[in-house]
Amino acid sequence: MRKIKHLISLISAVLLIVSAPAFAAYASATTYTYTLEVNSGEYDFVRTQDAYLPDKTVTDMGLSKPSDIFITDDNVMYIADTGNGRILLYDIKRDRTVGEIKGAPLKTPMGVFVSGDGTVYVADKGAKAILKYKKDGSLLAKFERPAEPSFSDTNFDPLKVAVDNAGNMYVIGEGVYNGIIQLAPTGEFLGYFAVNTTRISFSQMLQKVLFTRDQLANLSMTVPTTFSNVFVDDAGIVYSTSMNNEDNSLKKHNTSGGNMFKNGIVGWTDLTDVCVDKNGIIFASSERGYVQIYSKDGEFIFEFGSLESGTDVAGIFTSLPTVAVDSNGFIWAADGDKGYLQSFKPTDYANTIYSAMGLYEKGRYEESLEAWNEVLRLNQMSMLAHNGVGKALFHAQRYEESLEHFKVAENREYYSEAFWEVRNVKVQKTLPFVFFGVLILIIASVVIKKVDKKGVLRAKRTELADRLLDLPVLGEVLYMFRVSRHPNDRYYDIRVGNVKYSRKKKGYGHGRATAAGATVIYLLAFIVYMIYRTGKGFIYQFVSVENMDIAGTVAGFFVLISLFIISNWLVTSINDGDGNLKTVYMLPAYALSPLMTGMIAIVVLSYAMTYNESFILTLILILSIVKTIVNLFCGLMNVHDYTFKETVKSVVMTFFFMVVAMIIALILTIMFEQLLSFIISVGRELVLNVI
Repeated sequence: MRKIKHLISLISAVLLIVSAPAFAAYASATTYTYTLEVNSGEYDFVRTQDAYLPDKTVTDMGLSKPSDIFITDDNVMYIADTGNGRILLYDIKRDRTVGEIKGAPLKTPMGVFVSGDGTVYVADKGAKAILKYKKDGSLLAKFERPAEPSFSDTNFDPLKVAVDNAGNMYVIGEGVYNGIIQLAPTGEFLGYFAVNTTRISFSQMLQKVLFTRDQLANLSMTVPTTFSNVFVDDAGIVYSTSMNNEDNSLKKHNTSGGNMFKNGIVGWTDLTDVCVDKNGIIFASSERGYVQIYSKDGEFIFEFGSLESGTDVAGIFTSLPTVAVDSNGFIWAADGDKGYLQSFKPTDYANTIYSAMGLYEKGRYEESLEAWNEVLRLNQMSMLAHNGVGKALFHAQRYEESLEHFKVAENREYYSEAFWEVRNVKVQKTLPFVFFGVLILIIASVVIKKVDKKGVLRAKRTELADRLLDLPVLGEVLYMFRVSRHPNDRYYDIRVGNVKYSRKKKGYGHGRATAAGATVIYLLAFIVYMIYRTGKGFIYQFVSVENMDIAGTVAGFFVLISLFIISNWLVTSINDGDGNLKTVYMLPAYALSPLMTGMIAIVVLSYAMTYNESFILTLILILSIVKTIVNLFCGLMNVHDYTFKETVKSVVMTFFFMVVAMIIALILTIMFEQLLSFIISVGRELVLNVI
């Protein structure tokens, strides 16, 4: 879906050039701006107001394969002009080049970084070194491959470089999987600052378990993804980008190299560069031509750009290796293939968002709220704006008002904190009434016991319960609670023929298990399961009905139960089990009361619990599952008259048969689809060539 949107963006950009007079009065944007919406935990990129518009296109600098740019505080841009083997200086204010660094030992500069005192650091792949220059362009030092034994035989082909306030260098080396190379100001190897984790697929896990050593030796090694760029901001915080690293393609590192974005980021996975402005806003470029913008906490703000284009359209790149921001907030980027610079001017919409974020960071929540409301006026469904409004209201202690905004933004963490505050107030208000209510119930209970010394009311209550259990369907359904209380006794009753015991004679109570009652229980269990899946409170409800595969859920629920019943009946028939198909059909149903009760309790409590109390719901679910499994195990043991060991064996064989049946069904489905495809192909050939 997202690729289709971006394709539409490219087509629209081309149409804009073709019909420029018709659109010129409305906007100068050549690509769409996208922001983020979350629907039931699923991220969706939607069009929003233009955040940046193409401003200046510089094509007369003679650049060849520019690979990196860096902009100083006085708006001088340093360009790693790789194809021409130089570092070119461009003054943004005066719109002209103001110098260059060229000549030996500079060969193929790939990365450039300028420290606060004007010292220029160049990552030169061809020279296999980090070159350090004065502000006037004279060479200060050349740092070649570290000689420390700990660097081992690692290649030293520098691609990018960044420097912190202490003069330590962070180097991205080509083909270095160990992480970001960290060098001291003297060039001494300090170690690897950070490393990307290795993720293996399920098939690779199976290969490690099943393959021999020789087979594993023939497989390609699983190595971490390499870093693509590195940046250090004014506060000395290190940022990095990676290619094909899913939600960790952009990282903000702490002092030990760990990622401060604990949940990762949302966006493209082919990031090529990153920079940070004076307000902490993060800008990243992707290989396919998009600029992505994040808050200092890694929250996605918006993105703009396009796919590759063969047309010369401002703001559309053939390749986008680098991005930077000047002191006025203008974004600058270089096209790596066509060798030109492009700047983008922020719109009022973008500036309003940045202003709202800045006011919030400074603790000026009321002013921040006004700014976020202005953003909402422009875009009522902006997740970012609702999140901002919610946070501003939260810190202004307007908790109840913030709940709705956090709900729209699906910010469950902040919603939970605000809900805790709202609930605390309500509990304080209602606690006296609850106390007096409980006290009245206790007094009433004592009074009833004093008055009803002969147990008349208790007998009436018991009689009413027995009558309910005697009802044809209701009693058969409620019997599952008696099974849960005494599973061994009640499943024995099912085995010997569902004898309906009298309370007066045996003391076991009324009711019995029937196939009709089991059928009703299965239906009730499915209803309870669907309520559990879709009816929990906002904090714990991650899937909405519209995003659920209802048909698949229904089929999966009843198919699994049917598969268990049939598999267990077949297994126990072979192994001399006493239960027939009817009793095996009833057996799981009458074990489900703990799980059904637990699910209902979780749904009810989810409307009153915060994240901090989620362990209570987890505990309820675990206990209900364990009790249901115990009931089922007791049922299998008693219905089939098995020992404990025989029951375990039958359970294992039952699940084995279920897995085999599912594999066979999958194979038959694939074969049927291939046969159907073959028949359709033959039919088309007959229609085209014969008829």
